[in-house]
Amino acid sequence: MSYLAIGSVTTAMAELLSKKLNKPPLMGGATFRVTILPPDDDRVSEENGVNLFLYKVTESPFAKNMNWRGDRVGPINGDRPGLVLSLNYLLTAYAKKTGAAAQDDITAHQLLGNSMAIFHDYPVLNDVHDGDFDAGLDSQFAPELRNSFEKVKISLLPISMDEFSKIWTGLSKAYRLSVAYEVSLVEIGPTIPRTGPAPAIQRTLVQTQAFTTPQITSVEPSSGPAGAQVKIKGQGFQSPGTDTVVTVGGVDFSPSDLISLSANEIDLVIPESLVGGPKVPIVVTVQGNQSPPATYQVVPWINRVVPLRGIPGIPVSIDFTVPSGATVAVEIDGQAATTTVDPTGKLVTAIVPMAIASNGAKSVVLILNDGSPKRSNALSFEVLPLITAVNLAVSPPPVKTTITLTGERLNGTDVAARVAGLLITKGTNATATQLVVQVDRVLAVTTPVSALVDGRESNALPSQLNQIIPAAAFAGDMVTLAGSGLSGRNVSVTFGATNVPLGPQSFASQFSVRVPPALAAGPVQVKATIDGRDTNSVSFTVSG
Repeated sequence: MSYLAIGSVTTAMAELLSKKLNKPPLMGGATFRVTILPPDDDRVSEENGVNLFLYKVTESPFAKNMNWRGDRVGPINGDRPGLVLSLNYLLTAYAKKTGAAAQDDITAHQLLGNSMAIFHDYPVLNDVHDGDFDAGLDSQFAPELRNSFEKVKISLLPISMDEFSKIWTGLSKAYRLSVAYEVSLVEIGPTIPRTGPAPAIQRTLVQTQAFTTPQITSVEPSSGPAGAQVKIKGQGFQSPGTDTVVTVGGVDFSPSDLISLSANEIDLVIPESLVGGPKVPIVVTVQGNQSPPATYQVVPWINRVVPLRGIPGIPVSIDFTVPSGATVAVEIDGQAATTTVDPTGKLVTAIVPMAIASNGAKSVVLILNDGSPKRSNALSFEVLPLITAVNLAVSPPPVKTTITLTGERLNGTDVAARVAGLLITKGTNATATQLVVQVDRVLAVTTPVSALVDGRESNALPSQLNQIIPAAAFAGDMVTLAGSGLSGRNVSVTFGATNVPLGPQSFASQFSVRVPPALAAGPVQVKATIDGRDTNSVSFTVSG
């Protein structure tokens, strides 16, 4: 990382809070502000929100003797330690004053609890990948943080009231309820050039062969699709008695993985699963000595798939600009997916193939055809188990409840059912379409139920509609339905007696729908139907 890393961490934490605050919207449809200011700055209390203040930076004592290693894009054998830091932040919530109101701080308390829950749920910034915050996006998480060997971890810092008092006294401000967090590790690399290798020692009458660091002079071609064969030219690619390792975009190739290897030339196939890009680094390592990185630009390149997980039959979106005159296709788990391009040519949508029969990570590859087909890098979409029906049967004394779940991909070696927070373990389940568990107690038939298969949790039934945002709107306006278990292959919304078919929906927590233009003004009951299963109804007002 560079000396910009401290600011990059602060930016990423503020971005995470900004995107996650009030979701689900338990404090109404309000949007709250996130500031990064000293607490003695009067601007922090102008609006409802939270302030993230970096109040202390300390050097990690555990890394002072470790030489700088560079990062995943440009690993090096450094000859001096980097600056490895822990950052301490003060998180404070503020509520805008409203006249003579004596309970403004309740809003601040709610915001503080919301912020603490966010940092508790997402303690490792590198691992957050969803529709609100994606560590794979440069605009939200700086590449130097993503490429670091160390992850950015957030942990609650227990400090005493005496320490809090010293902080606020130093700021000459009255104490406000706050919490402290430690963020580590943050690495800053040396800014001065590293020392070059010493010259080889030569002795009279002794024949020696000095080993040189491998060098890459060219990559041919220097750009192209994933799966293409490339030729790496240079020198020092082989040494007797040692193996050569070629690293391409985080993927290591041993000699047996290469098409050919000689002292001055390497032939290999660019893999699809790559870290970073579209310019991926290529490094040759011989006897622990690494070449300076060369690059290969992957074209086409895709940055992210939304959503990151779900079931077959739902759409996934890929941000990709299709060149004029070209066509695109998408493969998921090696199977052709039904693909469409939006009218602007900047968004590609593919339906996850129904033929996928197992849970787990599946590769997503875009194929661009501009005269010849070219494969992109591969991203991952995680297929989850699905339950479509739940049956609870209670037997007479001795009381026992049998829960039968019907669905898809319910087979596995570590299978359980979650019933109202109670985990009922089955162990191995050989049937893909059914899971049966029992418990020695009475459970309510309306209890939310989900299945866990080898660490992956299904949707929960029954599907629940919590609210409509906003709760009142004009006919023809767009509104958002929020709840749980709302994703499906065939989704529709009913406003009173008017049904609005939507087709497949990707996200389980919310989706948008247009209020029917012909709907009369007044109150109406709204429900969603997910693959034939109705949710509860929620009141909505059509404005007049």
